[in-house]
Amino acid sequence: MADDTDQLEERDRGDGSHLEGVSDADDDPTDSFDLEWAERVRIGVSRGEEDLEIGPPREYPNRADIAVRPVSADSTRIGLSIDVMASDYGAGHADVELTPAEARTLRDRLDETVRWMTDTEGDEME
Repeated sequence: MADDTDQLEERDRGDGSHLEGVSDADDDPTDSFDLEWAERVRIGVSRGEEDLEIGPPREYPNRADIAVRPVSADSTRIGLSIDVMASDYGAGHADVELTPAEARTLRDRLDETVRWMTDTEGDEME
């Protein structure tokens, strides 16, 4: 019988093999893209009085990506991951599990913000 650590490691594997019932067909449920301006990403952690941070003004990330994927085969949770790499010594990530309703709310807020920004400036944002 596997202990809790084994179950967590299996759940967190990035290859998606833990998603039983999700097909590997052409319609891959994972959508990931690299960010054009990795140096604009900041990921920080606070524990007690200690702060750890990747991003300006300290280490500038040279690569960042955002991934969206199903977390469970029954489609009840969507995973949103932000990964940042700063050379060979710094890496950070933020993982959020959203319900479909929360994911739609995030989509709507992003859409409203982009619409507001592009309408205000009169040009498409890059």
